Amino acid sequence: MPRYAAYCGLYCGACCSMIIHEKQAGEESALQMETPQGEQPCAGCDAPYQQNCEFIVCNKNHGTESCAFCPEYPCERIIAFSHEEWEHHEVVLNNLNRIKEVGIEQWLQEQKEYWKCPSCGFRTQWYQKQCPHCNAEITNYK
Repeated sequence: MPRYAAYCGLYCGACCSMIIHEKQAGEESALQMETPQGEQPCAGCDAPYQQNCEFIVCNKNHGTESCAFCPEYPCERIIAFSHEEWEHHEVVLNNLNRIKEVGIEQWLQEQKEYWKCPSCGFRTQWYQKQCPHCNAEITNYK
């Protein structure tokens, strides 16, 4: 599984939990990023503590690398996930449809570009309203 592609269609490169994990690992791309207090680090779908995730288990049972490629997609589970209280879950069906259309690698390149500050190109994250590098307004997120 590519690092920033979650089985469920989330882009982990814009997740503050992934950024915290990267900061702890000393990764240059994350060191200057602001992250919320109390958030737990996450290493993504390949982390051993994620192996009970319902989407990981289901994809492994189906032999797929993303819900986009599952013969049961879209299932009730992924639809319910897209309607949960967290706004960043709302995009998973669109993301999965795009993954199905262009493949994971192309989708990851598109997401990497999408989650950059439009002014300076600095990496941004979910719910961020202002770039921590140049203070420009971030308008790509609701």
